[in-house]
Amino acid sequence: MIVWCLLIAVMLLPLGGLSVDLWHGIEVQRHLQSAAEDAAVAGASGIDVVEYRQTGCIVLDPVLAVPLAEANIASQALGPIAGADIVVSPDRREVSVELREDVRLTLLSWVEGRRPLVVVATATSGPEGTVSGSGCA
Repeated sequence: MIVWCLLIAVMLLPLGGLSVDLWHGIEVQRHLQSAAEDAAVAGASGIDVVEYRQTGCIVLDPVLAVPLAEANIASQALGPIAGADIVVSPDRREVSVELREDVRLTLLSWVEGRRPLVVVATATSGPEGTVSGSGCA
């Protein structure tokens, strides 16, 4: 009977680990997604004022948009993240933010080993407004 109970406990450990670690991973992903969306919106406010005044086209200034997104990420209580990539599109109409975090497994580490669960969140945003200049696509 003791051996039977131990075998059942060993078989149920991955199921318990799946529920605990999976929900922890989902929580981290939701937190990262919210942070990435906020950073993308912050970066989208970095419009090129000189371009707008000369042509009327609303485009992003990469020199301004990337630091705005980085500052927004730094101001959030994210803790240690594995990486953050902030890219302004070649046509300067969108800024994309990708955040990565390694989630340490608890119960599943007995089954999976020491490999972390990699969680990635991506968000894209662009400036809003009227494009009134000639030659704006």
